Amino acid sequence: MLRSTHEHRVEVRLPKRLLAAMVLVAFFALSLSSYVALTRSLQYQTRDEGPNAGYAVELASGRLPTIDTPVTTDARRYPQVVEGLGTMADEPHRHIWTANHPPLYYLMSLPFVAASGVLDAPQVMVVGMRMINAVGSALCVLLVGLIAFEVTRRAATAFLATGISASCAVLVSAGGHIANDGVAVAASSLTMLATIRILNRGLSPKRLTLVALAGAAAAGAKAPGVLTVVLCGAAIALALLLEDHSRRGVIRALAVSAVATGVPALVTGWFYVRNIVLYGDPTATGALLEKFDRESNGTWWQVLTDGALWEDWYERLWVPVSAQGYVVVVDVLALVAVAGLIALVVRRMIAGPADQPSSAAGWLLLSVHAAVILANLVGFVAGGGNPNDRYLMPLMPLLATALAVGVLALVDLIPAGSGESRAQLMAAVTTFALGVYALLIFDWFVSSAVYAGRLPNSESRGAELVVAAGVACGVLAVCLAARPVRTYAAREPLPDQPAPHRQGAGGRARRARR
Repeated sequence: MLRSTHEHRVEVRLPKRLLAAMVLVAFFALSLSSYVALTRSLQYQTRDEGPNAGYAVELASGRLPTIDTPVTTDARRYPQVVEGLGTMADEPHRHIWTANHPPLYYLMSLPFVAASGVLDAPQVMVVGMRMINAVGSALCVLLVGLIAFEVTRRAATAFLATGISASCAVLVSAGGHIANDGVAVAASSLTMLATIRILNRGLSPKRLTLVALAGAAAAGAKAPGVLTVVLCGAAIALALLLEDHSRRGVIRALAVSAVATGVPALVTGWFYVRNIVLYGDPTATGALLEKFDRESNGTWWQVLTDGALWEDWYERLWVPVSAQGYVVVVDVLALVAVAGLIALVVRRMIAGPADQPSSAAGWLLLSVHAAVILANLVGFVAGGGNPNDRYLMPLMPLLATALAVGVLALVDLIPAGSGESRAQLMAAVTTFALGVYALLIFDWFVSSAVYAGRLPNSESRGAELVVAAGVACGVLAVCLAARPVRTYAAREPLPDQPAPHRQGAGGRARRARR
């Protein structure tokens, strides 16, 4: 199996205190999304909430909608959804145009649709569907940190990557709307994490099962998840083939890859076949562009080389369009990270490979995954699609990890003191600063005209208490991360050495100190 960049890898474990801190950061992100979910009025077109809610209503009635199915007009049971119909300028926008998505997220929403009818409380469906998305987005924040640890084997980088992703408005504020993005990106990130663990640590039934089940969820939530499944299955097969070139090895590689990709195909393939039959392609992209009379935005190459578009995409991940004054912080973050990455490359060229282990296979998988997602997205935009910032969410594991590595690479240039303690302190300080930054943008967002009103009967005071609890979690996370943590490492035995006998925690600690 593919291992780290060093032949005799050091198996570094993520300290439990840092893991707890990362979980607390995810709770901070969840609190901001929850405020939006509990208070903001239904965003019919800007966030596709009306059609998404209409999709769940159709499923609750035992029907799988198409992109031409009208949104429900039952004003008694779904007043917010029906009220939004009046804001649509044309008939196509009064349809469930989101029906090109597979149904996993909407199936998860059925209990809230049913509860809203039983309780005669329409808001239950709206808030419930939003909270599913919010939990998915928060889980993605945590998974970004776990992936960062797998590819860098460094706890400080993992915590900082978690903090960077938690500060993104597209993962936090947008996570409080009725959308399938949170579930889709969480499932896709979990598939990537499980795959990287196989590449780093070897194949096991548990890891393969996780890849297959997470892949099924990714493909069942959104079409880009299919790309993730195929790529991860291919990566596992390639790793096994590189390990064993024999006929038996080839059969094993094909069998394992078949499990990783076959389970998602069996669970979700019928839906994409249905899309092909109904619309002519698996994602119904062409049919949707025609439905809304979209015109081409240029050739694939023109979109790819449009620097202004890429800069805008990056900034929109953190800052809403109307809050232009806040982009300076993320621009500075990018400049610092790029400078650090350049310094890291130069340092490696001069001094040779670092002793700290990292996962070359993990970095390669993240990079190829990002390239595939971006190539698909560029084609979509060139054909006339909307360059929505939410479509970049699957790139967060690579982007946040790269930014964190770049920032800490500059810290590593400081000669004085303990390197890891210094890195952890800087990760904590930077995360705290980004948390404050996220709160400033959040405060602007909920106070601005773009918030566009409140849900009927929403309780702002209760939602504010949720945010206060989230802020407390964030502060506690920073305190935990700032405290120096000893990282224990158990070296794998050399090929000609017997494996050591199992020892208790005290023995491992004494061995690490020696």
